[in-house]
Amino acid sequence: MVATQNPSQAFSMREATAADRPEVEALIAEMIPGCDVAARWKWLYDTNPGGKALTWLAIAPTGEVAGCTSFFPFRLWLDGEEVRAALGGDGYVRPAFRRRGLGGLMHDASRRGMPAHSIGCMYGAPGAMNLTPLKHGGSREVGAVCRYVRPLRVGPPLVGALVARASRPWFAPKLEPMQANDPRIDAVWLNARRDLKLAAVRDTAFYQWRFRDAPAQREPAYVITDAGQPIGACALESLYDGKELHIVDLVAIPGAWHSCLRAITRHAIDHTLAATLSIKLFSIDARSRHMWRSGFVERDGKPFLCMIPTDGDRRFLDPQRWFYTGADSDLDSLS
Repeated sequence: MVATQNPSQAFSMREATAADRPEVEALIAEMIPGCDVAARWKWLYDTNPGGKALTWLAIAPTGEVAGCTSFFPFRLWLDGEEVRAALGGDGYVRPAFRRRGLGGLMHDASRRGMPAHSIGCMYGAPGAMNLTPLKHGGSREVGAVCRYVRPLRVGPPLVGALVARASRPWFAPKLEPMQANDPRIDAVWLNARRDLKLAAVRDTAFYQWRFRDAPAQREPAYVITDAGQPIGACALESLYDGKELHIVDLVAIPGAWHSCLRAITRHAIDHTLAATLSIKLFSIDARSRHMWRSGFVERDGKPFLCMIPTDGDRRFLDPQRWFYTGADSDLDSLS
């Protein structure tokens, strides 16, 4: 691949090759102190069912690698067909090379490389530090991802427990732990996708990789059943020393969204000591689902960004289409 130059900085941007793996792993170790780099590489870079990761490097005039940014391919369901997209992640510039615009230059290089890899869009809800480089690299803000919270227990522990038990849903579906390569999740996805215009494919292969095979093993997945029939799938994570139960992902067959939320609420009250239940959703989508019906209120949010190639498919920029949860992330644990 021909390197592209930034004349003012004399840095070059190029796509990483297999020979660059040791350097990329070193950057990951610097970026995420304490990370099990080998486990993260196997899970996120190598065995993702959407495809192997793509990484771009910033090279200093001395030849030293100054930073990196990566795409993690995801299969998206767009208006009834499967397309190839990617999450952006692991963006890092070494301290000695910061404040030179390298983040934006790497994102710009990755954008130019999208057509060659048939990547229709790169999307996500990045942290505040990455917003400016991503926007400089061509990403657009198309909405917001917000946190929705439902109180479970209020007041002193004994009183809170009694109130929670009394107010929990009495007639609700139940959660059953996901089994290895659980076919019930395929059954849920085949029905759920009828109501989705733009969402990550949440089939058995995705759930197996994203949750059961994740290195941290802190986001167990469940199948939600009603009278023995699968109506949804979810993944949960305990946060803040057990004070909050976070719904990392929820996918439901048409008409069963609130039934699934009731099932998760009952599970949280019966099997945890969490005081609150939370979920992150694309705000427009969440409001259309009337989250208040299940006791959830909207709290804080952050921008949702999307980048498409020049002359790319503008459907990816339509905020009315997106379904997004915490499963659309390169993190296998929030804790």
